[in-house]
Amino acid sequence: MNYRELLGILLPAEAYDPNGEQIAAEHEAEGNALQKAEDAADRVAQGVVPLNPNELLPDWERVLGLTPSPGATVQERLSLVKAMINATGGLSIPYFINLAKSLGYTITIDEPQPFRVGVNRMGDALYTRDTIWIWRVNVWNTQNPVYRFRTGRSAMGERLLSFGKSHLEEIFQDLKPAHTFCHFVYKQV
Repeated sequence: MNYRELLGILLPAEAYDPNGEQIAAEHEAEGNALQKAEDAADRVAQGVVPLNPNELLPDWERVLGLTPSPGATVQERLSLVKAMINATGGLSIPYFINLAKSLGYTITIDEPQPFRVGVNRMGDALYTRDTIWIWRVNVWNTQNPVYRFRTGRSAMGERLLSFGKSHLEEIFQDLKPAHTFCHFVYKQV
């Protein structure tokens, strides 16, 4: 049942004829306005959590401090928003390894240690005391993400196949402990 019919049912049967020309025109206009309001409310409700592309995606990017690269597809923008939402809360190395895994990367993180007498031996690397603030992030077999055009997930005018850029370093720089320097090493096996 649409809003026009519903408004006709609400009229007192004795006083008004719901099929009258002027009443029917009034109900058509008011029913259309109510339908537009319901559709707008549905779009806002779907945008509360960005599971699918919607008109609130630019607002999510603004709130999260993201600037999409020129030519970024809707899927790429949505995956970055989801990654940033999921990436709030953790400073441990296992947290960052799982964060990279959620973005599709396999990484390990090494923490170089300064040379210590009694602990290290001849042939070990000589690092300074400040080395304890460095993370060496080893990214294994990396490839740029691939985004295929999909109905309901892509926008009109986008390419059928596009290659996104790696956002791993950006996300790590935003979320890493403030005193830590991340050095990224890309390795192929």
